[in-house]
Amino acid sequence: MPYAFTEWEQEPEAQPSSGRTGGPPRKSTGIGVLDPPVPPKKPVGPIPGIPASLLLRIVAGTLLVAMITALVVMFFRH
Repeated sequence: MPYAFTEWEQEPEAQPSSGRTGGPPRKSTGIGVLDPPVPPKKPVGPIPGIPASLLLRIVAGTLLVAMITALVVMFFRH
């Protein structure tokens, strides 16, 4: 498919340059991005979590209670 060139209805207006220098506008960089004013904080270590053995005991206990409850419901159903 060939490209069809269309003329603009209105030509874009030229943007004025910066007032004081007369040159092109400068890129704005945030203050302290490349050279921070203070040194960065020490990285925090890993988040302390629940020990795996405790978590395993909780899961095992929950499963045991669920199984006992299911057996009791099945036994006393009749």
